[in-house]
Amino acid sequence: MRVLLKSLLWITGLGLVAALVLGLALALDRRPLVAEPAPPSPAEQTWAADWLAKQRRHHGRAASSNRLELTEPQANLLLNALLGRSGQGQAQVRLGAGRASLGLSLKLPLDQLDGYLNLELELTEDDPLPRVESARIAGLPIPGSLAQALAEQALQALNRSQVVHEVRFTPERLTLDYDWHQNMVERFSGGMIASDELPRVLAAQDAIIRYAATQPGRKPLPLSDLLTHLLQETANDTDPIASHRALILALAAYVNGQSIRAPDDDSTEPRARPRLVLLRGRVDLSQHFMTSAALAVQGTDTLSSLVGWYKEMSDANGGSGFSFADMTANRAGIRFARLATESASSARWLQSVARAGLREDDFMPRIDSLPEGLSQARFEDRLGTDKRREYQRLIEQIDRHIESRGLYRQPSG
Repeated sequence: MRVLLKSLLWITGLGLVAALVLGLALALDRRPLVAEPAPPSPAEQTWAADWLAKQRRHHGRAASSNRLELTEPQANLLLNALLGRSGQGQAQVRLGAGRASLGLSLKLPLDQLDGYLNLELELTEDDPLPRVESARIAGLPIPGSLAQALAEQALQALNRSQVVHEVRFTPERLTLDYDWHQNMVERFSGGMIASDELPRVLAAQDAIIRYAATQPGRKPLPLSDLLTHLLQETANDTDPIASHRALILALAAYVNGQSIRAPDDDSTEPRARPRLVLLRGRVDLSQHFMTSAALAVQGTDTLSSLVGWYKEMSDANGGSGFSFADMTANRAGIRFARLATESASSARWLQSVARAGLREDDFMPRIDSLPEGLSQARFEDRLGTDKRREYQRLIEQIDRHIESRGLYRQPSG
């Protein structure tokens, strides 16, 4: 159940960023909608730890039908525990008869996005999943049709994955009936991909697995080699844009140690364990590069940039620290996705370069001189008094280094 909660939380986060991209939350609130919750008591901490451990033990067994029942305090405790992992937000759930409301506040640091991104959602029972009755972001009303559109992909994914069967709200508790499968996350991932695109993605995943099986030992695979092989395999495809989209989505899952299944795939046969994939000698950079590329082909460049930026700011606030190397990989991934899918001519240009073999220098700048591991305080100190201008200058410098790569110097026409 913890996996399902985290998946739904991630989808909610993407919806928030997508709304920001659409220009609906440019006027951020100066104060959070949701007050920071009181620290959980020792008894509450024990309950949450025991509950999660029980779910892990239960879901370690065979497929089963389950019912999750949470009181309002329990739902708030678990949701805030998940949000607390990033140190960037807080949430509040209120339950009623046939309806529920969700308030969520995310702290967005730096001068150019100073303030809080506040979300208010009103959910109403429907069959089988709730519908969004109304939404407000940063105090700005959103039409119900647009709010529904933001949730549509996630709701369709849940439906196609056949995981959640019913959600009910009463003032006393939230009740969720769902099926647990060993491959539930894989099926949910497949459900997030459009049904007409899924066969190509699954075929690309199979190509990755076959290629990895031909490589000796269990050594990590260079991302450049994987991209070269997969792009060469798509050379005869009549729709290079569609094949490149599928390649990027499948490879993004693979470098993050995940696999994708069709939502109706009941097979219990385990997938081959993904190999580590390196970019500039690092696993995290390949993950940043391909995840940003996948977000770009599923949404927009701006969405990918904001997700990558938010991840780095989360790291600065108590994580591994803000890294301009990671940001470079994020932006290089976005640029790669644009080249791969912007037009048939750009896609064919990419394939022509890949025929001779891709090198890291072709698509990813060197990162030796880029600062990493910056805390929030060190990050702001480095930017100086005019944070907005200095941050923009550094990003423009990164983009110039990316554009100087051979792969992106595409001949005109």
